[in-house]
Amino acid sequence: MPMAKKWIPAVLIGALGLLALPACGGKGDLEDPGSTSRLTGLKFARKSGGEGFYVKRYREMPPAPGLVFIEGGTFHMGGTEKDLDYEHNALVRQMTVASFYMDETEVPNVEYKQFLFYVQKDSGDQKAQLLYPDTNVWFREMAYNDPYVRYYFQHEGYHMYPVVGVNWHQAREFAAWRTAIVNKQLTDRDPEAILYPDYRLPTEAEWEYAARAGYEQELYPWEGRSLRDMKGRFRVNFKRGRGDYAGRSNKGGSLLYEGLNDAYMIPAPVKAFYPNDFGLYNMAGNVAEWTEDTYRVLNYEDAEDFNPHRRRGKVELDQFQYDDEYDPKTSLLYSPKALAQAGQEGGGGGVWPDLGADAAKVYRGGSWADIAYYVTCGARRYLHADSASATVGFRCAMVRVGRPF
Repeated sequence: MPMAKKWIPAVLIGALGLLALPACGGKGDLEDPGSTSRLTGLKFARKSGGEGFYVKRYREMPPAPGLVFIEGGTFHMGGTEKDLDYEHNALVRQMTVASFYMDETEVPNVEYKQFLFYVQKDSGDQKAQLLYPDTNVWFREMAYNDPYVRYYFQHEGYHMYPVVGVNWHQAREFAAWRTAIVNKQLTDRDPEAILYPDYRLPTEAEWEYAARAGYEQELYPWEGRSLRDMKGRFRVNFKRGRGDYAGRSNKGGSLLYEGLNDAYMIPAPVKAFYPNDFGLYNMAGNVAEWTEDTYRVLNYEDAEDFNPHRRRGKVELDQFQYDDEYDPKTSLLYSPKALAQAGQEGGGGGVWPDLGADAAKVYRGGSWADIAYYVTCGARRYLHADSASATVGFRCAMVRVGRPF
């Protein structure tokens, strides 16, 4: 009988051990090819340059600098506010987005200045000048915005404020340079290091999925429809109404959220307000953000339902300059002299690639100068790819390779 008592626990322990075998291997074993081919029996080489096939061992890398992991999934993409302009350009549709990474914050001035420094150092003044933000986006004929024209990008006091005046092409150039710099640091330490995928602009679907942060049909990147938190503090930098960018001062001595609405008349520092549940700052308000997608009104109806992305589209851009329209002569890089030298008689091609009908690019998120309607998760607008604005900045994204969780 004593033997039986010892035998029963032993069997149970053995059985539990067998059940646990798959779990013991962990997620990594599913992606480890091992040292020998399972299909041919040939051994994999341990070093590159040998006679056998070399399999580089992969260990999951931490997020690349500046990025936050966004676990993908299914969500309802599209507007959840009344379509005041009757554009019907954000119809609700169920989509699935693969896991990816996104910048924790909008790209601040200081990071873009660093980019220009190294471009100038490596490629010369001409290319650096081409990539310099258009500071004249602040200029208004009937407003004294001259200090922002002069100081917003250049002055040290605005280091951590989001860069604006950057067009779609410039934002993509920054992402490409950032990829090269980050990966060069890896290969400098180890010539055979596994590299990070490319930094890039997020797709529209990625941007909206990240903004919603799991809140399916909410208006804003947080739970509930209030623009204030439980303590009455504003969650977002936006324009409350005509002429009201920050609220009334409390005898000139206001602290943040005390006396003023959101306390900022222009863009705020990139971490000025609380992040959403994914840990992303200012996915509503502050500055709107470029996405990778070409604008098309009915994009949601004919786009793929897995990782939707509009590479091409068609939209009429006329001579009148409104929020959603474009006049070539107001383009950042419009240059009659350059066009004449290139043998062109018109158009807004400038020095950037001519995208033709695909030149209208989507920007999302609303800004410091927008009313609440435009800081909702589903609001869509567009701007010509070589245009820039004092209300539009950007952040980068990156695909996640391997397992999605």
